[in-house]
Amino acid sequence: MRCFRLVLAALVLVAAPLLAQQTRPIDPANLDTTCAPCQDFYRFANGGWLARATLPGDEPRWGSFNELRDKSLVDLREVLEASTRPGADPKYRKAGDYYASCMDTVAIASLGTKPIDPELKAIAAVTDRKSVEAAIARLQKLGVSVPFSIGAAADAKNSNRMIVSAGPGGALGLPDREYYFRQDSTAKAIRVEYRTHIATLLGLTGDAPGAAAAAADSVIALETALAKAQLTRVERRNPDSTYHLMPLAQAEIVAPQLGWSRFFSAAGIAAPAELNVTQPRYLHAADSLLSALPTSTWRSYLRWHLLNTTAPRLSPPFETEAFRFRQTVLTGVKQMQPRWKRCIRATDAALGELVGEAYVRRHFTPEAKARALAMVKNIQAEFRARLANVGWMTDVTKQRAYAKLDAITNKIGYPDKWRDYSRLHVVRGPYVTNALAAGAFERQRQLDKLGKPVDKSEWGMTPPTVNASYNPSRNDVTFPAAIMQPPFFDPNADDAVNYGGMGAVIGHEITHGFDDEGRKYDAQGNLSGWWQPADDQAFTERADRVVRQFDGFTPIDTMHVNGKLTLGENLADLGGLTIAYGAYMRSLAGRQPPTIDGLTGPQRFFLGWAQIWREVTTPEYTRQLLLTDPHSPGRYRTIGPVSNMPAFAEAFGCKSGDPMVAPPEKQASIW
Repeated sequence: MRCFRLVLAALVLVAAPLLAQQTRPIDPANLDTTCAPCQDFYRFANGGWLARATLPGDEPRWGSFNELRDKSLVDLREVLEASTRPGADPKYRKAGDYYASCMDTVAIASLGTKPIDPELKAIAAVTDRKSVEAAIARLQKLGVSVPFSIGAAADAKNSNRMIVSAGPGGALGLPDREYYFRQDSTAKAIRVEYRTHIATLLGLTGDAPGAAAAAADSVIALETALAKAQLTRVERRNPDSTYHLMPLAQAEIVAPQLGWSRFFSAAGIAAPAELNVTQPRYLHAADSLLSALPTSTWRSYLRWHLLNTTAPRLSPPFETEAFRFRQTVLTGVKQMQPRWKRCIRATDAALGELVGEAYVRRHFTPEAKARALAMVKNIQAEFRARLANVGWMTDVTKQRAYAKLDAITNKIGYPDKWRDYSRLHVVRGPYVTNALAAGAFERQRQLDKLGKPVDKSEWGMTPPTVNASYNPSRNDVTFPAAIMQPPFFDPNADDAVNYGGMGAVIGHEITHGFDDEGRKYDAQGNLSGWWQPADDQAFTERADRVVRQFDGFTPIDTMHVNGKLTLGENLADLGGLTIAYGAYMRSLAGRQPPTIDGLTGPQRFFLGWAQIWREVTTPEYTRQLLLTDPHSPGRYRTIGPVSNMPAFAEAFGCKSGDPMVAPPEKQASIW
């Protein structure tokens, strides 16, 4: 997109100092003032940063999220290293031991595959379908869910109870089903590399080259058949497509050859009266393949997936090959992250709330939590006010929307009740043993919920996570402690920047309750048809404008953003930014916001939004995200929503016909 030199007087940056109590959350050096905001707002807001940005060799993407995640890792390193020192609180010793086992490269190198040899021997002993099923059940108890998963989940239509759920699990070794079928040169090259990758790891366990290559071919053929039976990511976005509650007798018809009672017993699950089969066609295909394919193929497949899970935690040859394919081939990363970073991420994944409890004691204040909660309440109030003025929604649906909005639970910073890890056994021994124990612990923790009411106070993210979420079945929003920091939230910044950053993130998550998927769940978190048909049609017509808008973006080569796959996130961005702007105006209570560095309050609000999405990525990772990620690339998350907002055009003096102003007939507006 062509840019023109910025000449608007209101936007000329001056060298005047900021207010003494403020930091510099909008750094003029990060802007590109040779590019008018109405021509390309992403470049105007981030061009200076982009010109200086260097993609680290150990990262596929670098931006505001990554900068903050790096800070979080440094903070966690202090916490974990302190937990192993003499006199440290014994409560956190388990996390320190897990981290230490990951850092013990001498022990890891000396053990080779010894820690997983019992599992490899169990797979080698497979001789018939019955023993294949037993091996599958054994792996599932370790958290290796192939070729399907049997676990616990909230009932989508009765969100207060936990039920057994059966689905594809981690059946595929490539990132998505589309990788098996796309015929472009990049996809073909990845499949060739995948074959080499499988054969290399199997060879490291002792297979001769010819046998390893033949086994790799059989694994890929099996995974391709499984991929063909799976729903696409777009199809899975419709929650009705993955809800098929049925009696066990009906599930036995879907998969007639699976020994259900025997399998449940071997997997450590009491046979249920009913269960949700998320993808019946897939389960039927997997069941058929269990009988149709030679036992040798299933041995290769199960051995491969055990290695695929454990390779990054085994000796250097396994770890190096796992990195080569997963990171270099798939995402373009050329070097491993420092081991301490990888080990901190692993410890957070395994013992996140134990680590998180120590983290928030050091890095999250009650004052920050209170200020964030006030912002959430203000944004919810703004959304409620906007609902009242939505002309396309009938009163019946509107009243139900009020009820859902009012019922949203806000989870900020950290849980009120910390998770109990006493049943997880961690030793200073083999790292992979601890990793598998953590997987088995988490699986059993989930299974223990069966037959009990859903604990809606439970968190799905750890406090040191730089992210946020909305859970439709619980109707709650979660904002972990780690994201409540600059550039998302700065206690020393003016409200404009905080509402454009963290405020829009909060609005984004709340809006997820009313996006194309979340809107199908009611105030209690039940999948239900609470919309009137006319409202459903009116919403869809407006959402389709967003689909078409994002379908038109081409981030790399000829690959477009998938407007249907990213619709929920794009709707949440548009709604969240719109609501956050209204909440910012509400917070001013009629006062005139200050002009800082030559930028008005509204201008700083939109710059606060743009700076959290600045990023540089490898081409390989961009392609992967376009196929698998429900989020649009950062550039389009910036310019897509603002081009639909009259408030943006007013703030920067944009005119009809400018690239950052969507034509009236294409402009999307929902809330």
